[in-house]
Amino acid sequence: MKHESISRILTAATPMLIVCVVLALGATAVAQDPIQGSWIFTVTPAPGGPPPFSAVASFAAGGVFLATGSDDRANPASELHGSWARIRENRYGSTTYFFVFDPTGHAAGMLLTHQVFQLASKDALVGLGDLSACDVHGENCTLLPGISTITGKRMIVTDLPTQ
Repeated sequence: MKHESISRILTAATPMLIVCVVLALGATAVAQDPIQGSWIFTVTPAPGGPPPFSAVASFAAGGVFLATGSDDRANPASELHGSWARIRENRYGSTTYFFVFDPTGHAAGMLLTHQVFQLASKDALVGLGDLSACDVHGENCTLLPGISTITGKRMIVTDLPTQ
C-alpha cells in the first residue's frame, strides 16, 4: 500500500516537475546578457601607436572575457584573460591582463586594459580602451597615453551550404 501511494504521488508530480524544469531553462536563456558570444574586433590604437589590427574576443557566461589579436605573434603577447560586467543597459566593461614576452620568450611584464563597450545593435558594438604597463604579477601598473577605439561585429552561426 505504501509503495502504491508513493507511485501515485510520483506519477502525479512528474508533469509538474517537467514544467518546472522547462520554465527554469527558459528563464536562464532569457537572462543571457546580449553581449555574450564571440566577436570580431577592429582595434584602432591611439594616434602615434601601432596601426589598426583585428582581434577575436568572447564574452562568456559568468563574466569571463577572452581575446587574442592578429599581431600577437609579431609583438609576442599571450591571449587576453579577464572579466566583464554589465554597467547598465547595453553598456559593458571589461578588465583584462596579458603577458608580453622578451626575445627569449620569457615574460617581461603584463599589459592591463580597461575597456567599455556599447551595443550599437544586436550584432554590432563600439568601444574604447586604455592600456597600462605592469610587472609580471599585474602590479605596479603605469597608464600609457591615449585611448584606443574598438568596433565589433558578432560571429553568427550559419549552416553549411547544401551541395
